[in-house]
Amino acid sequence: MQNGKEDKGMNLKKGFFGFTPVLVAIAVASIIAINVSIKQDSFVQGQPMDNLTLSNVSIPVSTGFIDGKIAYFIATDASTQEVASSVSNTTGFKVNYAPTLANTSDSARQQGFVFLNGFSGEEGGPLGSQLSVATAVPGDPDYSPLFDINYVQWNTKNTSDIRILKSADEIFEAQENGELTITKSIVVINSPAIVK
Repeated sequence: MQNGKEDKGMNLKKGFFGFTPVLVAIAVASIIAINVSIKQDSFVQGQPMDNLTLSNVSIPVSTGFIDGKIAYFIATDASTQEVASSVSNTTGFKVNYAPTLANTSDSARQQGFVFLNGFSGEEGGPLGSQLSVATAVPGDPDYSPLFDINYVQWNTKNTSDIRILKSADEIFEAQENGELTITKSIVVINSPAIVK
């Protein structure tokens, strides 16, 4: 398996949860504010180069795991209006509705895993569970800022059987052991990784 791209090990259920916008918004809502310096584009702004200034923009950043390490992401676009609106309302940052994201090829996306239940604690993940998991970071051969959102649900209510999973490989191993179920949504989100 290369960064969660092969379907044979994933065994994903295909479906759409009616509460997907809320879940994606919550997943993106594990927020840290950062300041990003953005230079205005003279072509877009129609201004001569000597009139350029720097601006500070606060962008909400979500935290997640990739290959066992903490990673940071920003959400800029979503393939459904509901998710774009929900994330925008939750974070206070305008996320664009970009329906053509859904038309991108599967090979142009990586997998993102949002936990519906499980460990609760100081991790700050969505729905009081653990942080979400992605499959690649910039520099990895399979990195893409585009994510297919997959929902992960533990099959047990016995908390002693639940643990924090920090990589796609750990998620797939738990799935193979019958410990959890992965359900693929129809949502594609543009959520580039921020590398420190």
